[in-house]
Amino acid sequence: MSAGAGDDIAAPAPAAFDESNLTRSVLRLAWPVVIQQVSFTTVQLVETFLVGHLGEDALAGVGLASILYWVPLSGMSAIGIGATAVVARNVGAGRTERADVTLRSAQVLALLWGVAMAVLFFVAAAPMLRVMGAEPAALDRGVEYMQAAAFGIPFYTLLFAANACLQGSGDTRTPMLIMLAVNLINGILSWVLINGMGPIPEYGVRGAGLGFLGAALAGEFLVLAVLMRGTRGVRFQPSKALAVDSAETGRVLRVGLPSGAEQLQFMAAFLLYTRIIASLGTTALAAHQVALRIEGLSFQPGFAFGVAATTLVGQGLGANRPDLAEKAAAAAARIAFVGMTAVGVIIMVFGGPITRLFINDPDVVDIGRQLLFIFGFALPALALSLALGGALRGAGDTRSVLGIMTVGVWGVRLAPAYVLAVVAGFGVPGAWVAAVTDINTRALLIFLRFRQGHWKRIKV
Repeated sequence: MSAGAGDDIAAPAPAAFDESNLTRSVLRLAWPVVIQQVSFTTVQLVETFLVGHLGEDALAGVGLASILYWVPLSGMSAIGIGATAVVARNVGAGRTERADVTLRSAQVLALLWGVAMAVLFFVAAAPMLRVMGAEPAALDRGVEYMQAAAFGIPFYTLLFAANACLQGSGDTRTPMLIMLAVNLINGILSWVLINGMGPIPEYGVRGAGLGFLGAALAGEFLVLAVLMRGTRGVRFQPSKALAVDSAETGRVLRVGLPSGAEQLQFMAAFLLYTRIIASLGTTALAAHQVALRIEGLSFQPGFAFGVAATTLVGQGLGANRPDLAEKAAAAAARIAFVGMTAVGVIIMVFGGPITRLFINDPDVVDIGRQLLFIFGFALPALALSLALGGALRGAGDTRSVLGIMTVGVWGVRLAPAYVLAVVAGFGVPGAWVAAVTDINTRALLIFLRFRQGHWKRIKV
């Protein structure tokens, strides 16, 4: 990667750092992300609750559709990680005008990706669900959801990229407030449109997709209003919306594309992983989907500390302060480890009652309880993986994280999942044992890569 102008000039510690108390710096950035992500996952849980009461087929169909929507996430991740890291470097080096250029580049990339994904998901919903192994009734419900939600993808990719730039500038509170509003709108709209109210007809599963569309549209209007004011670290000027700088776009893509490839291959592997579970029947798939929703809530603190580490490491390196960057990353990893270990104990003990909140089928509840107990063993390692992986991404060392992901999901997760679940007859719990082994393996490799210190010398 080529060095940006001014990277060799030492700068004071960025405003995001409190050198006397780096733990405070980490927490100040992380807590809004925790709230933001928990609120998002809570809305997903509410949606699962609403759809689950439409029946097992609706739950399985929307669950498969939701997993397929991880495919657009690969491009969103590429743009978001690249934008966060580059904005953080620019802000850390005092080049705020370049951060504005990065924002414009990220928005154009997000729009192009979002439109392409919307067309794909509207046109190819049924074939994609068939590949996933959806049974006929579940497939019909999944198509209804995917086609309705497809129109919201471009607005959500734009929102995702804008929030990533704000986070890179050190502002995690504004994205939190915007996403709280978005998730509240999503929850209310989905409830109304799924069940109907007054003159509004009952749309069923399609209502959940329309709720996603309405919320994404509202979120994009909110974030644009904030960015046009220019008071939160980066500024968006509509008159210059298409004035994209090729050099800045290249920096975003050089950092982001490996992260996009990382997410894309993880999604591909996870689709195959889900296909293995789908072959075990609708009951097994329904339990898997409910447990996934609960799992998503459990690891949000680790994700938040990963975002904090990305921002702090990027700004620290931009200011030529690798010492601060390393200390901040270590602080983020310590806090995440303690917090997620505690969460792991909770879901291991109360997995059954938690699962029962979403579905009353005793077979599904029993399997869900087993899955959450197994997943509890992954949370300490997942904390380290998310926090230190975020630090490596903030430094621009995204290729090493891509390599580690490749080893884990293809070499450790998939084949053992098939053997344990299908060949050995352990069912879904066997597949989850393979996933936990993968998570622990990746955490070890990321820790070793971080300790090597190569990331301190990468130029973005």
